[in-house]
Amino acid sequence: GLLCSAIISDTLLFRSPTCTPIDKAAGLALAQIAGLDIEKYAIDMFSAGSNLKDKSDKEIFYQDFKRFTTDAVNFGVGQISSMNAEELEELKQRLIPFMQHECGKNGISMVFFMLTNIMEECSEVICYGEGSGRLVEESFEVTESEGGYVLRGVVSRKKQLIPAFIGTLQQNN
Repeated sequence: GLLCSAIISDTLLFRSPTCTPIDKAAGLALAQIAGLDIEKYAIDMFSAGSNLKDKSDKEIFYQDFKRFTTDAVNFGVGQISSMNAEELEELKQRLIPFMQHECGKNGISMVFFMLTNIMEECSEVICYGEGSGRLVEESFEVTESEGGYVLRGVVSRKKQLIPAFIGTLQQNN
């Protein structure tokens, strides 16, 4: 059960581009051994993991935050994954003012936060800092809507968001 949970978490229930056929086969086999309904179990697991009501904005923001440095820019990207669109919208409203407060600290000139909807296999990116919106727009050919940028099919910071950002930053230098 624990091994199955780790695979479900790491692959976002086989929806992440980081998921391999071996991950899926192992996850399904482990679920069968543990007697789990993998879909129901994943929903319960992600719901429990994204229960953030008692956490401060700072705890949520830095829970899964990574800093990146290129030749021209230092930026940070946080991420939360959830199966609950309403929860993600609530987090968005909480985090926008917090991001404005954090931008500029520790030499970071742009901050981004991915609100990843596992079921819809997309992320809404909110951002703050000079050029941050333009970076999202140029990297993904999207426009801002209701304070964020919806990136369909983008769920991985490591494999999808950061490579696009780095590519755009390198092109613009």
